[in-house]
Amino acid sequence: MTLHRQAISQTIYHHNAIWGRIALTDTISTRLRWELFIQHRRQNTPDAELNALRLPLLTSYWAWLYYSLTSTTRLSVSPFGYFKNWTLIARPSDVYRPPIQEFRWSVRLNQEQKLAWLTLLNRYGIEYRWRDLTRTNTFVPNWRFRYMLRLEKPIRAAWLKRPVSVVVSDELFVQFGRAVRANPNVFDQNRLFGGFNVGISPNVRVNLGYIYGIQQRSSGTEFDHSNILWTVVTFDNVLSQFKKKLPNS
Repeated sequence: MTLHRQAISQTIYHHNAIWGRIALTDTISTRLRWELFIQHRRQNTPDAELNALRLPLLTSYWAWLYYSLTSTTRLSVSPFGYFKNWTLIARPSDVYRPPIQEFRWSVRLNQEQKLAWLTLLNRYGIEYRWRDLTRTNTFVPNWRFRYMLRLEKPIRAAWLKRPVSVVVSDELFVQFGRAVRANPNVFDQNRLFGGFNVGISPNVRVNLGYIYGIQQRSSGTEFDHSNILWTVVTFDNVLSQFKKKLPNS
């Protein structure tokens, strides 16, 4: 019996993008915190490859609650997230496609381990996504599992007035459920990140870095490879910093 193997051709689209996020956060109790992500992403077009601000890619509002189970384990729940996702532009006709609306609910578990010279983080997440994939106000659900491995190394130098650390991470996404059941792909995407965390003030932190992203399209044979500049500005204690301290009784 003779076996014949036919190579499956793959198509790769290359993109440049800029992602930005503002994170507002504060303490509710010693173990509980809230956070709000306000995100916007931009992308290039085929006729302007270096203009990563040319057209929108994503806008979202994402609320989170964080509960510290132990000093090294944290449970995170997102009771609500709203997203508008534009198509990664591979063809001129993609420019005119309207965004897909998405509602999302999420749970994450962070396990952090402080080693001799760095911090190791394992993050496990599950998301329930409700998306209008046909752009006809017909929302279809599916699930997505996310796993991230993250390493952070503080930089210690006498001339540094604020904390600075180097961060590298890799995050894998796998999807399943009704909206993607007929698709040949289970893998969704992978994001490899490298960058810096910088303390600007006691209540403001900036994360700057680069992401190399690979995402598989629903055809199973098309892939998007993206070069992404990523910036996060976090404002801690956005409300509690303005509270007046009570005088000693």
